[in-house]
Amino acid sequence: MTRHILAASTALAASLFFTTTAFAQDAAAPQPAAAADTGQVADIVVTATKRETSLQKTPIAISAFSQASLDKQQVQDVTRLADFVPSLHFAQQGDQGGILLTMRGIGNDAAYTEVADPEVAIYVNGLYSPRAQGASVLLYDMERVEVLRGPQGTLFGRNATVGAINMITAKPTFDGFHASVEAVGGSYNRFGVKGMLNIPVTDNFALRAAFITDRHDGYIDYQDAPNVTGVNRSAYVTSGKKYYAGDQKSARLSARWDLGRFKWNLSGEYYKDTGSPILSLMQTPREGQKFWSASVDTAPETNRYSWSVRSNMTYDFSDHIEAAYIAGFSRVGGTANSDADAGAHLPFDNPDGSLNLPNGAFAENRTAYSRYDFWSHEVQLKSIGHNTIDWILGGYYSHEVNKIRFDIDQRNGYRDGTFNWAGTFVQADREIDSRAVFGQAIWHLNNWINLTGGIRYTSDKKKDIGGRNLTYCGGPTGSVSNTNPNCYNTPDIPGIFGIDTHGAGNITDILDSLNAESEALGYGDLWGVTPNDTHGKWNKVTWLARVDAQVTPGTLVYGSVSTGFKSGNIEDGGLLAGPETLTNYEVGSKSKLFGGRATLNLAAYYEDFKGYQVNQAVTTVDTSGNITGSQIVTTNAKGAKAYGLEAELTANVTRLDRVTFAATYQHTRFDSLITGDGRLYLGPDVADGLPLRGLENLKGNELPHAPHFSMTGTYEHDFELANGARITPRGTLHYETSSWLSYFNGDDPSRYGGPGTDPNHVDNHFGTAFDKQKSYAKIDLGLTYASPDDRYEIEAFSLNVTDKRIRTGASVSGPTASPPQPTVFLSNYEPPRTWGVRVRAKF
Repeated sequence: MTRHILAASTALAASLFFTTTAFAQDAAAPQPAAAADTGQVADIVVTATKRETSLQKTPIAISAFSQASLDKQQVQDVTRLADFVPSLHFAQQGDQGGILLTMRGIGNDAAYTEVADPEVAIYVNGLYSPRAQGASVLLYDMERVEVLRGPQGTLFGRNATVGAINMITAKPTFDGFHASVEAVGGSYNRFGVKGMLNIPVTDNFALRAAFITDRHDGYIDYQDAPNVTGVNRSAYVTSGKKYYAGDQKSARLSARWDLGRFKWNLSGEYYKDTGSPILSLMQTPREGQKFWSASVDTAPETNRYSWSVRSNMTYDFSDHIEAAYIAGFSRVGGTANSDADAGAHLPFDNPDGSLNLPNGAFAENRTAYSRYDFWSHEVQLKSIGHNTIDWILGGYYSHEVNKIRFDIDQRNGYRDGTFNWAGTFVQADREIDSRAVFGQAIWHLNNWINLTGGIRYTSDKKKDIGGRNLTYCGGPTGSVSNTNPNCYNTPDIPGIFGIDTHGAGNITDILDSLNAESEALGYGDLWGVTPNDTHGKWNKVTWLARVDAQVTPGTLVYGSVSTGFKSGNIEDGGLLAGPETLTNYEVGSKSKLFGGRATLNLAAYYEDFKGYQVNQAVTTVDTSGNITGSQIVTTNAKGAKAYGLEAELTANVTRLDRVTFAATYQHTRFDSLITGDGRLYLGPDVADGLPLRGLENLKGNELPHAPHFSMTGTYEHDFELANGARITPRGTLHYETSSWLSYFNGDDPSRYGGPGTDPNHVDNHFGTAFDKQKSYAKIDLGLTYASPDDRYEIEAFSLNVTDKRIRTGASVSGPTASPPQPTVFLSNYEPPRTWGVRVRAKF
């Protein structure tokens, strides 16, 4: 650790020398006031400390974006932010439509349903958004977006373990009627419209309405159905809506009252998504097939919604004390169907002409019902105005109720193949209660040194009431020890097809229906139920200590130690996982250079992460390779370490030339992680006479989504026309070194004796890099015409111009033992090359 701190200190010292020198040069060559103001980088006001402060005077690693800067970079949702924020990366999940964020190497690829909570918290207007779905990840009509890096455990609380994204929507204004409208069209039949209307009703009451619609066709073409004797080709999807399609709509109505000492901001928002899930693609396409294509036997369906109400009231008791009450409610829900097998293994003809149906080659994931309700309340009492000590005290309470029914069907060969396995998972009432009290104070020791201390106590309770897992040959009378000889030998069982999938359903009725079907076929009761009822409680004190100094009028330096906390998990089967904690050591600087025409912000950090919650699949198989059970469980890794350097530069090189640059160097490693994946490792453990998927210690592996180096640079130049209009070309380059997409870090041969020496290793795939994204460079281009009065704009753009195949996740399908089938590696991808034209107008 000493070595890392020395490296960080050296980098910081170098930056201080550079910035101090630049300031001295500016001071030595004063300019007239009018010229000095020309071309300065605009200051941004942020609320990372729960009060409004200048970005350059806030001693936290923050990236901040106005709506105008989001528009320039085509950032319409949280995923696109990852290209422009140091240390931020994302992945996407298919059937639940979740956005999975990683910051400074820390994240969770399962934090999209009630199964897990994220480590990067998302806030909208100061209100926590627990599920990264719906309008909480859609960016339109924003005042600004702040990305806070490092634990925000004192002021932001639960699940801001490694950072937070703070989205502030545009508020109504009293300065007159304003409106804007924008239309976009482009590749894959994209078309969208968004707009805003601001109405000052009185001198102190105003309304603002905003909306957005955006749709495009899917990127994945359907392959022809296999021409195999005995296969029902009509069971394959060859037309209709494609995977990776987009169809989003959202509207927001905001109101603002300003009665002097009392102020109230209130907003309501609705969101609807009827696009389609993403689908994994074969990393190596099947011979004769296009890369962006798949053999599909489950049509995509997404029908998701969210709505929310957010309120922020403040009252000034005096010129120095203010009280605030921030409250809200949100609901996220919907249904979805997705192809979980990605067509990795197709039916084929045996040499003797008989039909061969690869074991478990068909899988469909069906969200029959989901609803996540969330209430939160926060009260604050804080100082305002100019004070020797700025302080804030607060209390927080939130309540979350999650309900979901999730169905899985697996068959051999394809949709009309013989039965393999099925399960229905019903969470009728999974609740989370969180309570906290917090305080933070900033002592302005003198005109240039500030000391900050903060503390928060959090108490989380989680419980599952009535959650049930209904599985084939599962439960007390049908577990892997079930003596019924018909288990795993019932090819004509219909599974859960035909059983009501609307609403949460009554688990007893579903069980009775399924067992009635199996009994009618003469197999007896083959379906059972296991309960999930459990509860857990976790408490933690998180804290912050920080010192910052304004060493020159244009340079701020700071050092801090802060902690983050995420409570434990309840999970299927009544299991519990322990909490996570993180301690972050950080030094940084923020500088204004060359008379304010450039800003340079640097940060160096070291993170000690303990109790890392890792979600993994634990599966059991019979001696023929049939899956007899599968469950996603959360385990706690011993911990992980991460350290890195971050840099952000904004420069108005000339009056007409602008450059932005963001870069990260980071290094991550697991202290210890005991995990398993039966698609790669077949361990020697035995349970009830059947082999259990084996375990491996991945100590020393790098964390997923954490390239050693990444950077984004943007350059734009204004060509001024004689009539005062402008033409502005813009180019953005994003580069990353290689990174791992899972904690396996490929199939490392160092963990084995060598090829052919370990019978527990599937297919002897030694040394594969199935979960590695190679280094890449991605280019985005844009060209904008702006009218002389800036009321109209026409823009042409292209994203991912060179059509790079950028993977955001990796998985493994197979192998199967009966009949023998090879391992197939799959991945999710960022969009291919797209282009479009956008027209904007302001009124």
